[in-house]
Amino acid sequence: MKKILALGSLLLALNGQAQSYMILGNGVTLTTDKAAFVYDFGHFILPYKVTLTGGQFLAEEGKLISIDDKGFLYRKDEKAPSKLKGKGNNYIIADNGTLYTFDAAGFFYKYDKEAATKKSSGFGGNFFTVKPDDKKPLVDLYTLNSKGNYFKTTIPGLNPAEITTLGGTYFQTNKGVIFTVSKDGFVYSKAETKTGLIKKMGGNFFIDSTNAIYTVSEEGFLYLPVLPMNLKIATITKVGQNYFLDQEGRLFVVDTTGAIYEREMKGHDLKDTKILSI
Repeated sequence: MKKILALGSLLLALNGQAQSYMILGNGVTLTTDKAAFVYDFGHFILPYKVTLTGGQFLAEEGKLISIDDKGFLYRKDEKAPSKLKGKGNNYIIADNGTLYTFDAAGFFYKYDKEAATKKSSGFGGNFFTVKPDDKKPLVDLYTLNSKGNYFKTTIPGLNPAEITTLGGTYFQTNKGVIFTVSKDGFVYSKAETKTGLIKKMGGNFFIDSTNAIYTVSEEGFLYLPVLPMNLKIATITKVGQNYFLDQEGRLFVVDTTGAIYEREMKGHDLKDTKILSI
């Protein structure tokens, strides 16, 4: 049963198209947009008050906050579930199987009578797997789109039981094949692209065992992108939904086309980032 929840929220930002966030030790909350720009709109959320994180959402003292694609933050009256089965970039599955999804506009939806989510077993960014019968090896794949909908997906040649690494908008099977998941919830095989095993995961990018970084566009394309001059992959220490930081606190952001940009935030020590959007 799907319920759309009223926003019941406080509008905090003025402009921008944020799709993720990071919270510094002093409570400063920065947002990023689809063009890979980073903004300080004066948001303050103290790290010790954050009780749940995700790609497009977080909870402050147990209350849900969502972020839309224009940089607005919405504080909900809805409490986040205290016990989880799993979570992703745009969804939460409570221990009792209740599913919360978040759309690109900052609304969230609640599915409270869904049999599939009660059997969920693996959790990626905009997808999850379900094992409907504990006595059988069958595994089903469900994906979510940017409208907050979810649906069972069957892909020719893919056995979801073979998924070994669940990333943000991508996953890898025990055969080493990468699959991507688009913003519309469509799944694409990238068998023609030979990567190493995934060793570090962000929302729309990953680093493999050869120390190469790959990015995923919102349309599901997989890229080996051109790297900014100052980026040294071995120095990456923190990863978020669509960004990562290195040992020096340099910030690199991945846009929706899969391109990587270095962004400078004057006046902020990004080495002091405490809460990541993932």
